[in-house]
Amino acid sequence: MASLRPAPVRTFVPYNVGGESHLLAAYTCTPLVRFALSDLKPGAKIIGKTIAEFGNGNRPLDIIVYQKDGKDYLLMANSSRGVIKVAAEQISGAASITAKVADTEGVKFEKLDWAGITQLDRLDAKFAVVVRSGANKSLDLDTLALP
Repeated sequence: MASLRPAPVRTFVPYNVGGESHLLAAYTCTPLVRFALSDLKPGAKIIGKTIAEFGNGNRPLDIIVYQKDGKDYLLMANSSRGVIKVAAEQISGAASITAKVADTEGVKFEKLDWAGITQLDRLDAKFAVVVRSGANKSLDLDTLALP
């Protein structure tokens, strides 16, 4: 269960779940964990709800939330699995993962064909701005239409 591991949070994003502010955190070992911000208090030890495991041998790099056609989505760039898209409507009802996972489990995701993305952010309502690995070990700044 990711929320009990001593692994560090690699990237996170605030998100409203069921009218309550949460933090969606992706750990170094790629689980996605949901924390209620109301639980965050000085000195408190909290345990989040693990809602997805995106596979071992992978490291989350960046995560954003965006809206398209009236629905919310998450995009998460990963070190070895590329960029994945998650329909946020799954988050509120997602079951908690409490046992070791062999590969992937939890909320469903779609793997995008965005190659070499190391960082991403929303540019506007229709586009993301990304940093991606380019030719000759360069880093290229690019814009991509939000899927």
